[in-house]
Amino acid sequence: MEVGDRAGEEKAYQNLPYAFQSLNDFRNAIKYHEKHLEIAIEAGHRVGEGNAYGSLGNAYQSLGDFRKAIEYHQKHLEIAKEVSDRVAEGSGYGNLGNAYQSLGDFRKAIEYHAKYLEIAIEVGDRVGEGDAYGGLGIAYHSLGDFRKTIKYHEKHLEIAKEVSDRVGEGNAYGNLGNAYDSLGDFRKAIEYLEKSLEIEKEVSDPVGEGSAYGNLGNVYYSLGDLRKAIKYHEKHLEIAKEMSDRVGEGSAYGNLGIAYHSLGDFRKAIQYHEKHLEIAKEVSDPVGEGSAYGSLGNTYMSLGDFRKAIEYQEKRLEIAIEVGHRVGEGNAYGNLGNTYQSLGDFRKAIEYQEKRLEIAIEVGHRVGEGNAYGNLGNTYQSLGDFRKAIEYHEKRLEIAIEVGHRVGEGNAYGSLGNTYMSLGDFRKAIEYHENCLEIAKEVSGRVGEGSAYGNLGNAYQSLGDFRKAIEYHEKHLEIAIEVGHRVGEGNAYGSLGTAYHSLGDFGKAIEYREKHLEIAIEVGHRAGEGMSHHNIGHGYFSLGQFENAWDKFVSAVKVFNTLRSFLKSEDDWKINFRELHDKSYCAMWRSLLRIGKIDEALFAADEGRAQTLADKLWIQYKLALPSSDFTDDSKERISRFLTELSIPIIFLATEGLAINIWFLSRGKEIAFRKQRIEASITGKDPIRVLLEAILEKIRPGNAAETCEDRTFGRELYNEFPSSGEVCGEEVGNPPLPPSNNAFKPFYDAVIGPIEDLLGPEDDELVIVSDGALSFIPWAAVIESIKIRIVPSLKSYQLISSVPEGYHKKTGALLVGNPCTKELKKPLGPLPFAQKEVEMIAAILKNTPLVGKQATKAEVMKRMSSVGLIHIAAHGNEVTGQIVLSPNPGWTQFPKEEDYILKMSDVQAANLRARLVVLSSCHSGRGRISKGEGVVGIARAFLAAGARSVLVALWAIDDEATMEFMKRFYQHLKEGKTASAAVHQSIKSLRESEEFSEMWDWAPFQLIGDDVKIEFDAKDDLSE
Repeated sequence: MEVGDRAGEEKAYQNLPYAFQSLNDFRNAIKYHEKHLEIAIEAGHRVGEGNAYGSLGNAYQSLGDFRKAIEYHQKHLEIAKEVSDRVAEGSGYGNLGNAYQSLGDFRKAIEYHAKYLEIAIEVGDRVGEGDAYGGLGIAYHSLGDFRKTIKYHEKHLEIAKEVSDRVGEGNAYGNLGNAYDSLGDFRKAIEYLEKSLEIEKEVSDPVGEGSAYGNLGNVYYSLGDLRKAIKYHEKHLEIAKEMSDRVGEGSAYGNLGIAYHSLGDFRKAIQYHEKHLEIAKEVSDPVGEGSAYGSLGNTYMSLGDFRKAIEYQEKRLEIAIEVGHRVGEGNAYGNLGNTYQSLGDFRKAIEYQEKRLEIAIEVGHRVGEGNAYGNLGNTYQSLGDFRKAIEYHEKRLEIAIEVGHRVGEGNAYGSLGNTYMSLGDFRKAIEYHENCLEIAKEVSGRVGEGSAYGNLGNAYQSLGDFRKAIEYHEKHLEIAIEVGHRVGEGNAYGSLGTAYHSLGDFGKAIEYREKHLEIAIEVGHRAGEGMSHHNIGHGYFSLGQFENAWDKFVSAVKVFNTLRSFLKSEDDWKINFRELHDKSYCAMWRSLLRIGKIDEALFAADEGRAQTLADKLWIQYKLALPSSDFTDDSKERISRFLTELSIPIIFLATEGLAINIWFLSRGKEIAFRKQRIEASITGKDPIRVLLEAILEKIRPGNAAETCEDRTFGRELYNEFPSSGEVCGEEVGNPPLPPSNNAFKPFYDAVIGPIEDLLGPEDDELVIVSDGALSFIPWAAVIESIKIRIVPSLKSYQLISSVPEGYHKKTGALLVGNPCTKELKKPLGPLPFAQKEVEMIAAILKNTPLVGKQATKAEVMKRMSSVGLIHIAAHGNEVTGQIVLSPNPGWTQFPKEEDYILKMSDVQAANLRARLVVLSSCHSGRGRISKGEGVVGIARAFLAAGARSVLVALWAIDDEATMEFMKRFYQHLKEGKTASAAVHQSIKSLRESEEFSEMWDWAPFQLIGDDVKIEFDAKDDLSE
């Protein structure tokens, strides 16, 4: 090229980038577009400058940098307007429409495509007009308005045929195929996509041909023909590799991963998604990268590795927010919601699904909006709020019908059917599942058809029509085998097993469940594997083969413990996960009891108890974590601990109203008793119902008013429902036996059976409680001996075996009457709480934190450096969490994190306290978790390193509390242990004139080890 031939140089730079773009080398393409731009600006060539800006916009769009793409397209548009180039102006609007489409801003995309269309019609640009219709069709497709989508693509097709634009015609057929796929008209979708494929071959566009194969693969996936879907995606992959189409190659890998996921081959799915991710990173395709992370997250969720699933979904979310991809952001929130639901964290699931819904409504994504409603419905169903679930599923149904989304309509019917099943309205459930089945058959969705048969089978089983249930489950099985849907096949075998179990044919039930197990192991579906082991064990249990049952329940628990270990240190996840699989943990010890293995049953029951607390204690006390299996080492460790006992222990495990009791005493064999509580109660938790009825009986008439001072958060859901309602069941007030002691039923069921085992020297008892028994005021059940509560033998052994020097002997943190008047909803002052800590401070010769001094920051700062913590403040009636004075620095009103001492705050502290006294109402309360016990503020202090925690089970009179605390600290000063001090203080109140009512003295309870507080010669406990 001759020097000075700038026009020729510009032309060369204008053409070179497209060669690189055809190779997906967008970085080099951008480099040459920038040189073209530089020369055009230098030469004052405004049209060339505009074209360069447009080309740069397209290149950055291919790279996924949509913000930069928009910036360049707007410069192109500006120049086109300036030079009155209407065709270029239209093209600029079209490119902006495409960029906003990629960002998920479909409203704006439609606005720009409509401008492009207007100009194209005005200047008679028929090809441009067709492209504009195509752009509008794609935007309306994204919004879920499939009828409008089809209308615009048909206009594009009509124009393309008229002007003999074969490429445009192929694109129009492809887009129509995708639209009919979304509508659920899969046959029509295939017809159009095959026409698109034919044209791509004719015009020798291998990249377009590959895309057509990929689209056909997607339709066959929707049809449930996973084998055919894989065949087409493999053809797409082959062409993409041959043409060095890296983006297409990544897309093909992603689609193959999704297909193998549905087949249940999760390992292969991960392999393909990782290849997609690798390519997306290589070609700087952030949307593809985010999509790959999302797919990996979904697959790890199916494998039961929820921690990894959440990690990948959060990466997807981060990318979507970074590039401004609103639909991708919404999908990430939806997937996170689904994962948290699988973990049993329904509150978090709702939070994420609501975020997804908000985005879908904002961008006008109707199908996404419908899906969000459906997921919210599923979550509320899991929470047992069936009315709300129905409300959300009906919203999803309404949207699906409105936009003509037949598959979504069918799914909504299926979800409504499942919800009415949960409500016990089996006839209505069948009606909805039949609607779902009808649509699945209509759209030839074989996987959906199979699922509908499975759901109908479940409904007929609930009606007791087991023969019909089996007939439907066999149809589900037949379809699953036909389309190669391994997970569906496994589920069908499992359902058949359940049906035969209900018929009493336990042998056949086991046979089908073993087939389910075989498939679950083959595809790596760990959660399914665990449930299959459990169900097979259930079959053996029903046959009376308790040894075999025990073996299968152990296998189930080993799987669940492995999945639980993936959750690392996330407390809430571990607790919820353990709760989801409580039946398997309980089935182990129940099987062992049936075969007379009393000691082994105790070890098994304890291994499943307070696991998450024990995990925290191992870490807190810097001990090596043990194996998660039920090993001989674990049994030996507990056995050795029991030989060193100086105080008898009773370990409780409930089965409805029946209580299993293990009595452990030093130098004696483990004794076992079983007793039933004598009460006429129904419901899912009859012990809780009975306890609440007793509390209502002993509650003074003005208790609610006198105790209001130290409570907050009454608007929250109460974990301890009133006696008239448990889990949605009306049960009424159970009749209580006439007695001077309202808690006599619990004495007769728990203490009475082991009374003969207590020697005259046994004046103390440690209780490992279970479920609602954790809320029993044991001081009222048996008044003559000292009682302590521990969550499990394992946690008790860990707490009591900590070296003597670990917990501090000196230093006290006394907190009373924090100032709350600056809160948005101020709480009443606590004058008696302030008097209480000032009185204790006088005994200990210490300076308390009161009023505005008692800030959360100051309390957190001092907590880890003292041997005694005493907090007298407002307490939440559900969790026991404590209100302190707000930290400084807030603007209008303090936020919760500025003043509420949460469980997470406590657990983050490295405590060395020997004794924590929580003189707040309800400090012993919390959510009862199956297996974990009471999850509340007291447990948080134990997990953070406190050796012993004194709590109150309910709200009591302030003066009674102050009197109790005065006596308690006097007894401590006399050298008594905390347990003895509590016992003596309760006795004093009980024998007093003013506080002799059980309501005043019974709620105080000591949790953990027994301790002594040492006073120096000056009676000074401050450092």
